[in-house]
Amino acid sequence: MRERRSFKMGLFVTILLMLFTFSVIAQEQITVIMPRHEMDVKGLWEQQTREFEKETGIKVELITMAWDRVADKVLTELAAGGTSFDVIEFDNAWVAKFNAAGWVVPLNNYMKPEVINQMLPGLVKTFSVGETLYGIVWNNDTRFFMYNGKKLEDAGIAEPPRTWDEFTTQSQKMISANLIKYGSSEACEQSQSLANWHTFISYSFGSSLFDPDGKPTFLEQPAIDALTFMADCFLKTKVIDPASLTMNQEMTANVFYNGDTAFFPQAWPGVYNASNDPAISKIIGGIQVAEYIPAAKPELQATLNLPEALAIPTTSKKKDSAWKYIEYMTSLERDKQRSKEIGTLPIWKAHFEDPELLALYPYWKNFGKQAEYARALPQLTWYDEWSYAEQIEVQNVLMGTKSPQDALQSMYEAIKKNVQ
Repeated sequence: MRERRSFKMGLFVTILLMLFTFSVIAQEQITVIMPRHEMDVKGLWEQQTREFEKETGIKVELITMAWDRVADKVLTELAAGGTSFDVIEFDNAWVAKFNAAGWVVPLNNYMKPEVINQMLPGLVKTFSVGETLYGIVWNNDTRFFMYNGKKLEDAGIAEPPRTWDEFTTQSQKMISANLIKYGSSEACEQSQSLANWHTFISYSFGSSLFDPDGKPTFLEQPAIDALTFMADCFLKTKVIDPASLTMNQEMTANVFYNGDTAFFPQAWPGVYNASNDPAISKIIGGIQVAEYIPAAKPELQATLNLPEALAIPTTSKKKDSAWKYIEYMTSLERDKQRSKEIGTLPIWKAHFEDPELLALYPYWKNFGKQAEYARALPQLTWYDEWSYAEQIEVQNVLMGTKSPQDALQSMYEAIKKNVQ
């Protein structure tokens, strides 16, 4: 009798083990690789990923590490045609290269146009080629025009500049009144930050630098005017700190926090909170966010967006499950939760008008207005070569060793072999 019971019990356990093994084998699993978000001190992305697993039954191997390491792994894997990843980090500078190589899946078949239209258009445009969308933003790193409202008030200036002429005039007025040392400081050391500033100013003068096919337009008058304005700020009007030539982004922020400058035309979102932190700032309560961005003419206003997206590699064998993960993690609900708990910028238009979020972050309303004009860096498969030439020649102009026209011609000579 005991042997029969023992046999039945053993058989029962064996069947349970077989069923469990079958369920584990049958359960879909995807692999996701992405950088750690610098604001996610709570591990909220990990938490939401585990909630996704519970709700969908899809297992997720989530790989997070520093951005540079993620980039190395993603680029190496895609170049080799590997199948290790189902959802990948997709940086804004990779769009043209990945599209040309056919490395990522178009997402239009997964996402309806009416849903796409609810996202910030600048973010959608950044990760699109033509009308085809390849990535959904998870990290909205858009730059915004902030200014020291207290300095403007003390100078009797009613509102911040809408044009670069007004930027110059207002800066000179505050400098003459000993309220500030310079209108702004800019990150003009020879690095990507200088290329970013040149791109931003060029956009604000009506130059895209390149047409949609990658043909240069930076030899045309709007680009010449933009670079001339940059040079004038250093060499003629002197409204930009000359020490900017050796500054990185953090250094320009510190000058602003010290009250030595009044304007921060391309501030990142964290500048607002940092400006109100008494441990690092002398301008507590002074900072404000404008409803617009300065430009040569108001209708030319633009700001840079440097976001990161999630994409599905064409080599993934689990594309449908990969999309379910992206859809879940970038949904209105999860996006709002991250905004509430860790203060990340939303990717959906509606969240910039959400009463609950605006009560926490009232300045977001103006973020949303500026974000409507967000534009990406030029989308070139050879962007690194362009950026390097750009940095060298822009510095030559700012130091007065080359004219804007000569510098732009030198940029063309450096990259003309890449132009089809």
